[in-house]
Amino acid sequence: MIPCLLSVIFGTISTMIIGFYWYSILFHDRYLKEANIKLEKDHEQKDESSQPLILELLARFLQASLITYLYSILKIKNERDLGLALSLAVFFCVSFQVQYFTSKVVWEQKTWNYFFMKVTEQFISLSTLSTITYIFVP
Repeated sequence: MIPCLLSVIFGTISTMIIGFYWYSILFHDRYLKEANIKLEKDHEQKDESSQPLILELLARFLQASLITYLYSILKIKNERDLGLALSLAVFFCVSFQVQYFTSKVVWEQKTWNYFFMKVTEQFISLSTLSTITYIFVP
């Protein structure tokens, strides 16, 4: 029980850190351009609502919980399986993220660069999360 809880907590924190660096440091200007976000000086100085951050945290917590739970029930007793953990990352990325961001391109006229930027970040986050699950869950 404790290893699964640690896996979820560290997995959630690590994916939030990856997302922070991805969108605010590595690809900040490019992401703003591709997502068609205009920042105004007044908007930057105001205290922004914490609701989007809380929702993102909850979504990543849910991902961490699901991957940890699925890994713990699908693995063979007392054997660690990195292939299973990483295949869960691929499964989540392909089944949820690719479909979701494809609809953003098709219906909301986002660019394919936006699609690849988002899906790549999600795949890296999910792979990190799966690796953490592999490490913590006995």
